[in-house]
Amino acid sequence: MRFTTSSLSLFFFILGASASPLITGDVVTDEERILGGTKATEGEFPYIVSITTNGEHICGGFIYNQRFIVTTASCVLNLVPFDVTIVVGQVSLIFNDQYERRYQVVSIIPHENYDPVLGVNNLAVIETSSSIAFTPGHVEYIYYNEDNMTVGATIMGWGTTQEEGLPSVDLLKANVTISTDCVVYGSEEYQPNYMICAGSPTASPCHYDDGSPLVQGNIVVGVAARNTGCGANFLPTLYTRLSSYYAWLNRNAGLQPPMSG
Repeated sequence: MRFTTSSLSLFFFILGASASPLITGDVVTDEERILGGTKATEGEFPYIVSITTNGEHICGGFIYNQRFIVTTASCVLNLVPFDVTIVVGQVSLIFNDQYERRYQVVSIIPHENYDPVLGVNNLAVIETSSSIAFTPGHVEYIYYNEDNMTVGATIMGWGTTQEEGLPSVDLLKANVTISTDCVVYGSEEYQPNYMICAGSPTASPCHYDDGSPLVQGNIVVGVAARNTGCGANFLPTLYTRLSSYYAWLNRNAGLQPPMSG
């Protein structure tokens, strides 16, 4: 199950519970009345990817190295690699962006101990059939590390702007705060050694952003993994804590490119 009450999407700000987004075809238009959220600019998040099946966006991820994408297990369970395409360098879901490229998938590796009930070990890597061509400032990998509780974080993606809605046309972003106060989840669901809790009183992730990266500056610290829904009550979202999976990522996706300098 993807980006339902047990998964997540982007932090979009909704003008009101009764606001109805205007729909054109299969996507939400620019008039969805987002309050506080902003459009991302081309190249602002060069590591974000759209994971698609049959040409349709289903969730997000980030570029780990030239051959692997990191996302959540909840995004890719039961998907057949041949049916999955990774889109890099994308900002708009309906227009061809200048640096947009598509890569066929050859393998999907969800964490072998993923628990869909409790949400533990919600992590996966996706291998592309050919090496991703990096373009500085437009298509790049991002390093992962531990989160920093003293600074804010940013989430971005193409998620819907209302419960049960359709993906946003544009890549959107919003700021959230990392916290250890996650009482909305039980002690079994929120395991701080493996998860990050982050939220905002005026924002909530929704559908189609399962696997979207949570970043602090130029470091990714988590991937969107689980929340309690995206209605009027903006409750915290749980992210898979990437720093806890160093050995697993190395074993299944190899090392990241060495830091320069």
